[in-house]
Amino acid sequence: MNPAFGQQIKQADIDENFLSGPGEYLVNKFMTQLASVPGMAKIFGPYVVGKDQQRWADYQRYDWSIRQLPAINVFESQVEDKVSDNAWLNGTVTLQVFWPPSFRRSDLTRVPAAFKGVLENFFASKYVTEMLDELYYIQRPAKVYGLNEFGKVLNWTPNTEGIVESELVPVTIVDIKYRIDLRSWYRALEFMNRTQDDPFETSLADLTTLLGQYEGVLANGSVQVVVPDEITVTNP
Repeated sequence: MNPAFGQQIKQADIDENFLSGPGEYLVNKFMTQLASVPGMAKIFGPYVVGKDQQRWADYQRYDWSIRQLPAINVFESQVEDKVSDNAWLNGTVTLQVFWPPSFRRSDLTRVPAAFKGVLENFFASKYVTEMLDELYYIQRPAKVYGLNEFGKVLNWTPNTEGIVESELVPVTIVDIKYRIDLRSWYRALEFMNRTQDDPFETSLADLTTLLGQYEGVLANGSVQVVVPDEITVTNP
């Protein structure tokens, strides 16, 4: 990177020095769940997190080649709406599918319409249920902390056009609404050894033992007895 353009900042730099928000995990876990559907892997190929040479992109990519199509973009879009720290974070994930220009005229409508039905079934399936956060202490690989709703509202633009290598290609765009419960998100910070008051430091990482004592209620002529207790805390 030319130093004249300033320091290069990557997502890894933010992740290393800070804690980002709950939406950071949504796109990649959504793509992982989507690609785990056998038919999706047949159409778009396998998805590998962080790999460039594939037909999946976690950003608004337009430099596809014709030979790569169909290809799929998934990215956070529009504005997140935060009500309060104890309520909802509302946002939108956009899915773009670039179809090959070799469609027959009869397929220009039929294929996007069929794909629409596929996504409707997907958002009613276990693939999305596994992403939801019904109780903060239940752990699953696909879970997104605080995710309360995902795909309940879908906005479709099935027949539009894009340009790939100077060729007009059919594009399907789907806006997917999500809702994150910030109360669940802040409770889940403990699983990352953090707290809501100090989210940028792993202040719980070195916590191994909690000490305390029970004190009985004193009455006239009674003797106070201290009962020691110890609770061992194990960090994964």
